[in-house]
Amino acid sequence: MKRFIGRLFLAIVAVLVLVLAGAGLWLRHRIRASLPLLDGAVSVPGISSRIEIRRDAHGVPHIRAQSIADAVFAQGYVTAQDRLWQMDLSRRNAEGELSEIFGDHTLRMDIESRTLGLPRVAAAALADLGPEERQMVAAYTRGVNAFMESHRDSLPMEFLVLKYQTRPWRDLDSVAVALNLSTTLSQSWENDLMREHVTAKLGKDLAADVFPDHSPLDVPVADAAAAPHSQKLETGNRKLETGNRKLETGNRTLEIGNSKIETRGDEGGLGTGNSKLENRGDLRAPREYVSRVSDFQFPVSSFQFPVSSFPAGLGSNNWVVSGSHTKSGKPLLANDPHLDHSVPSVWYMIHLTAPGLNVTGVSLPGLPFVILGHNERIAWGMTNTGPDVQDLYSESFNTRDPTKYLHNGQWVDAEVRDENIKVRNQRDYQFTVMVTRHGPVVSHDGDRDLALQWTLLSPHALHLPFLRLDQAGNWQEFTAALRDFNIPMQNCVYADAEGNIGYYAAGLVPIRKQGNGSVPFPGSTDDYDWTGFIPFDELPHSFNPPGGIIATANGRIVPDDYPYFITARWEAPYRTARIFQLLREGGPFTSQDMLRIQTDILSLEDVWLAKQLLAAAEKAQPSTPDAQFALGTLKGWDGEARADSAATLVLEVTRRALLTRILKPRLGDDLSGYHWPMSMTFVQNVIEQNLARWLPPGDADFNVTLMKSLDDGVSRIPALVHSQDHAAWKWGDTIPLTFHHPLTAGLPFLRRWLDVGPYPQPGTGTTVKQTSSRIGPSMRMVVDFADLDGSTQNITLGESGQAFSPYYRDQFPAWYAGTSIPMAFSDAAVEKGTVHKLVLEPGR
Repeated sequence: MKRFIGRLFLAIVAVLVLVLAGAGLWLRHRIRASLPLLDGAVSVPGISSRIEIRRDAHGVPHIRAQSIADAVFAQGYVTAQDRLWQMDLSRRNAEGELSEIFGDHTLRMDIESRTLGLPRVAAAALADLGPEERQMVAAYTRGVNAFMESHRDSLPMEFLVLKYQTRPWRDLDSVAVALNLSTTLSQSWENDLMREHVTAKLGKDLAADVFPDHSPLDVPVADAAAAPHSQKLETGNRKLETGNRKLETGNRTLEIGNSKIETRGDEGGLGTGNSKLENRGDLRAPREYVSRVSDFQFPVSSFQFPVSSFPAGLGSNNWVVSGSHTKSGKPLLANDPHLDHSVPSVWYMIHLTAPGLNVTGVSLPGLPFVILGHNERIAWGMTNTGPDVQDLYSESFNTRDPTKYLHNGQWVDAEVRDENIKVRNQRDYQFTVMVTRHGPVVSHDGDRDLALQWTLLSPHALHLPFLRLDQAGNWQEFTAALRDFNIPMQNCVYADAEGNIGYYAAGLVPIRKQGNGSVPFPGSTDDYDWTGFIPFDELPHSFNPPGGIIATANGRIVPDDYPYFITARWEAPYRTARIFQLLREGGPFTSQDMLRIQTDILSLEDVWLAKQLLAAAEKAQPSTPDAQFALGTLKGWDGEARADSAATLVLEVTRRALLTRILKPRLGDDLSGYHWPMSMTFVQNVIEQNLARWLPPGDADFNVTLMKSLDDGVSRIPALVHSQDHAAWKWGDTIPLTFHHPLTAGLPFLRRWLDVGPYPQPGTGTTVKQTSSRIGPSMRMVVDFADLDGSTQNITLGESGQAFSPYYRDQFPAWYAGTSIPMAFSDAAVEKGTVHKLVLEPGR
């Protein structure tokens, strides 16, 4: 009997081993089958002639075709090879279909998309496309579907894990992908509610203090030749003077109190964003609906869905310098958009060559052509302008007939739209959307129904001018293409082979009858309606400014005498000011200098605070040994937010504690939801101007306020670093960088293979190298017109979205270290760098 049991046990073990081995072999085969074919020849229907796809050492496709339509077909094909699941999620996000695969975890996101009517916007935009644009989108669609149809049984791993098949790509889906970028970069309506709430608590006078829209550090590029306000920016070993503030830079000393902070000087004086729809009124699922947990626990944690309306630190940098500032005498252009970290990367690198087209740069998976990059004659980069393009209107609905609302004394019919959302493993979610003349009702705020007017929802607002942008050969053609670049409004910098540089803030910005839209308007009359948009020719722009430098970083771009309102909510000015410091003090520049500026980590914001703390400590002492130690770290600090910097950690926690200490007596424990990108400008104004109305109760003066804030901030450090040891005070460990794959929140055992990180990181939310745990540079690009093959670009992780591809994370080491990758452009450079070659042959 014992012998029988022993043999049975061995047999069971053997069977299990065989089953596991078989499963392993099948999984290995399945994973390999899902990886794209990179070499050889493939016959595909839908093309007119042979297409050559060369890939370099990082898997970047260089496409050569005999027509632009065939080149775009190939772009759709290779993008689907590498990013098909990302593309599927992207279109589902815009069209409100995520819950069909993720269950109720994404229901609130789908409700938002459907309430805003994004599927209808996409359909209308598709119908508005001109014949050539429609032809190109159709070619891209054919390319995506050609790949999908030939790989139905070997789709990426995510489809297997989630047990669903993707449907064929549609032209509508590409337009929907474009909507995602617009919704990410032009949300502001929740900010209007916050501002209204804070103003009601503070009163208008105090509210004006906490919502500043100017800073002495502003550099309005629309008038780039003039130094703004009292600011002086001199070159060489010079001083940056802003009001009462003084920072010496270059081979420089930063004066902080009676201490001097020595900083490194090197060549040229250079030193080294998902969505949670919180507080969205009716844009969220009822709690009673989301009461059961489906069998798929996959919160979508990191894919690029529209971010919350107040993404902390979301921004970008771009600049261009004329040949008078460069070693070669030719312009240099740099761009690094800052977006939420995601797996896979937001951008997809591509090079398209066909008769009449030769362009390289980054694209959005699901959308044809290059968005940011260069061709043979021009280069361009973009940052978000951040205009106020969303207004809320309080509508008066008829209590007897809720389908009617008041307009100029008359009851008029609202559009009533029924929506149905498929939810995995649950019943469909059905709801009704009311749409007034202003737009959809997005919130029931108390007894108010708030309708949203948004440029994106305006007729004929969305266009796809990227072919004309990619083909432009001079400033006139470039700006002509930008006339149809309506949403989201972007700060576009420009350089060309002739040595010209320029800037244009392109996009739709509403003109209002009265008010600026910063709080909800009454909607029952026409008194606060939009009357049109800022004419394109009167949008902020500049061409060949005398100083030869243009830079933007989401801060104020217009001088005070600009006749139109763009926004009251500019991003903090520190990145812009720092970029101008480095550009005006340095040179002649090379492309490597541009990369060093992109990775600069000197924090002007924290330098100011360190000066205030050291000066205050001479008059009021901190109360704890930890705070005394913290002050010691500031005296030897060089101003740079390195990953191992104790001083940066001290300043960052103190800054938050200081803002809370000043505001809490008037706004309460939660600060009434207050958040403002220029909140530190408010704090600086309070301290420097000694605004006694903001002195916290019990504080004799602001020296005491500063020291108590230091005490409060430093007391939080042990919990942040998980240690009582001062040696553990390292800033970079408190903002760990991890790129999360969307599946790993629900399947944590996959993190080893799918996630990238965690890693400590340098920089802060206001350094040029802007960093947080969630947001950072999504790509870096430097274009050198002296040597286009010497231009550089890299994205965060890699070209592939498939974890077992060699191109899944191969670009991360360069991105993390602050280096970059050459952008091969000439035929010779592309051929020399070729690692793989795939040929698409016309087939039936």
